[in-house]
Amino acid sequence: MIHQVTAFLLSLALFQAVAAERRCRGKAIYKVTFRNLLTPANFGKLIPDNGLVFSPLAGASHSNRISFLTIRGFASPQVEQIAETGQNGRFVALAKNLRRQRRGVRSVASAKGPTMPGKSTTLFYTVDCAHPFITMLGMIAPSPDWIVQINNRNMVRDGKFITRDSGTMIAYDAGTDDGREFTSPVDASLDMPTEPQKNIAPLVEDETDRFQGRIVGRFLIQKIK
Repeated sequence: MIHQVTAFLLSLALFQAVAAERRCRGKAIYKVTFRNLLTPANFGKLIPDNGLVFSPLAGASHSNRISFLTIRGFASPQVEQIAETGQNGRFVALAKNLRRQRRGVRSVASAKGPTMPGKSTTLFYTVDCAHPFITMLGMIAPSPDWIVQINNRNMVRDGKFITRDSGTMIAYDAGTDDGREFTSPVDASLDMPTEPQKNIAPLVEDETDRFQGRIVGRFLIQKIK
């Protein structure tokens, strides 16, 4: 039932996006900021003494025909690499390739370094009426396969580019690794792949959630041009 409701809501959102796209004109530039709240001051003994980082963030602006990340769906190899290693090379390469081929991607951005505990990272995206969505994600590190993300955020409402969007972020389990601790093995032989692979889902739905459902980050999207 949950899967049916999720599919319906996604279909409705895409339908509304197509309708808005027909009235939309021009393009816009947005800056997207992720703030890392995974500090000892916020989480105490629930997390390591030094806090946790967000791996170098990566994202893209895209059309409604592209979905890099689907909650309740399976993680792609690109998302799996980010979730398990913090490396975004596969994601960036795929997004840039789709952009070159004009297959639903407008712009691609990636951070040069991690987002440290209590700090923020900002990336910039150009969107237009045919590519109004922004997806951006990173690994919570170290961890087995936990991520923070914004997924298919639509920058067009009622045929116009919005000026601002914001919200909180919780941890998600990418469903590719069975680890439970704040570890990310350098040696792949120590990895514990999830067999069979599970759907991407909020970590709070797992009884082993180390964050107890708390907010791990905030995002802010601002139109700058």
